[in-house]
Amino acid sequence: MQKAFQVILFLFFSIHLISCQEQNPCLLSKEVLDDIQMLDSLATLPEVSQRDKEWLKPYNEPSMLNINRETYRFMWMSSFDTTLIDRIEEIDGHYKLTRRVFASHADTIGVTTEYEIQKSDWDTIVNGLAAYNFWTYPFASDRRGLDGASWVLEAYKPVKDKCTNKNYHRIQQWSPIDTTFISMCDLLYKLKRDTTSRSGF
Repeated sequence: MQKAFQVILFLFFSIHLISCQEQNPCLLSKEVLDDIQMLDSLATLPEVSQRDKEWLKPYNEPSMLNINRETYRFMWMSSFDTTLIDRIEEIDGHYKLTRRVFASHADTIGVTTEYEIQKSDWDTIVNGLAAYNFWTYPFASDRRGLDGASWVLEAYKPVKDKCTNKNYHRIQQWSPIDTTFISMCDLLYKLKRDTTSRSGF
């Protein structure tokens, strides 16, 4: 009888442990889970989605909250002048980089260039972000200021991330000193561009 009770107890704890692992397969810390939950809650609010669209409209950029193909974007926005945007996306087996440069806050047109990039470049970025734990990285920091630049790195992928079970993630920092985050942004910013500009994807 006691042995049967021990077997039942063992099975109960085994099932409970497996259930917990399925909900948190990468065994993320409570802080990371709370951060992901907070970002997910914000991203699903209609007013946040609308504000995101309005904020990006002057840059002629789509909201990543309403995108349906795998896309990664880095935005560097100076407090007083230049805005740089690098966005890469997979389109029907091709890989496209769109770069936009706005010389000042008064510049509402900017310069847009589109390039086709190699799959090897795409893989380098996607694998590099995974190696830096992009999908579980804290989405905001406490660092604030007036003079400097805002850095935003965000991504959407149709297949949910295995650790977070989310399609979307975003990291934003002001004039970062976080070398890991800077290295993530550099994956897009320093991407080698083909010499021939391409459009019509």
